[in-house]
Amino acid sequence: MKSRRREFVRLGGAAGAMAMMAQAAENGTRAKVQGGMRLGNLYFSSGLTGVRPEVRKDPLAFGGDIKEQTEKILEAHKSNLESMGSSLANVLKVTVFLADVKTEKNAMNEVYAKYFPKDAPARSAIGVDFPDTQTRVEIELVAWIPG
Repeated sequence: MKSRRREFVRLGGAAGAMAMMAQAAENGTRAKVQGGMRLGNLYFSSGLTGVRPEVRKDPLAFGGDIKEQTEKILEAHKSNLESMGSSLANVLKVTVFLADVKTEKNAMNEVYAKYFPKDAPARSAIGVDFPDTQTRVEIELVAWIPG
């Protein structure tokens, strides 16, 4: 079955994106869903982080390395999409915020590639200063919800 992402690219990528998004959102109901907002057949996630839960109790606790956090985040996104009848195969755009782009991007990419092995969605990676030292990565995405 052809994924919506492939159809998106076939329809002209960014040029066709606005038309596709307008069509998907037309007469669409805006609804808050787990992990973000849904408008018609589009899902806009909130940025998710993968810091270990014990950090909430002890701010000095180890929050997990970049690979562990990336894995937890992408599993959460996968679960959220599946709960709406979609999947990571329908992700159109990903934004990755990294605490240290220069030294941690390659390690994040190793995990990321397992979840998007081919036809990866458009992606931006940005270096940021998180308000805590435990957060190494935050990921948000836009996806197509079939149906």
